[in-house]
Amino acid sequence: MGIGIQVEGLTKSFGSQKIWEDVTFDLPAGEVSVLLGPSGTGKSVFLKSLIGLLRPERGSIRVDGTDILECSAKELYEIRTLFGVMFQDGALFGSMSL
Repeated sequence: MGIGIQVEGLTKSFGSQKIWEDVTFDLPAGEVSVLLGPSGTGKSVFLKSLIGLLRPERGSIRVDGTDILECSAKELYEIRTLFGVMFQDGALFGSMSL
């Protein structure tokens, strides 16, 4: 159960500001992981890269065996249905009450 994620040699920058470089890891299907770090260290950038919202300069991201940097728009859409995302500060629902 779950999806496997493989990241290899991922590098992301915004202009001259390098966010992270040569990140590699393997998250087997069914495993639970946490991404922790202080504000401004690239956690959100990394997660946005994992679902194809941001494109890294180098590396590969495989979700269930599909390289999301090389797949079609239809395949990327299907991959995105495997994830649930809530943006920081509830940006989409900030004016609504529970």
